[in-house]
Amino acid sequence: MSETIAVPAERRTVTYTAILTPGDDGWICAQALELPEAISQGRTLEEAKTNLAEALEAALAWRADEGEPIPSPGQVTVSPITVPAPASDR
Repeated sequence: MSETIAVPAERRTVTYTAILTPGDDGWICAQALELPEAISQGRTLEEAKTNLAEALEAALAWRADEGEPIPSPGQVTVSPITVPAPASDR
């Protein structure tokens, strides 16, 4: 699953790419593609996106405070790729 979400800022918004991956434990892992340190989770899609937005704000604030570069939002294309299935060990 891949989706973009808007991150609020004081005067403008910047849209980064969220990678939302459902886990076997029922939680949804959420990570920003452009800022890998921005990672969170949630029990629902909306909760994961909200928590990721908070993590993005914190990551952006840390980068600004430390003089680190602020990544530009990416342009991501999500597409299925088909490959042969691995041979079974049976």
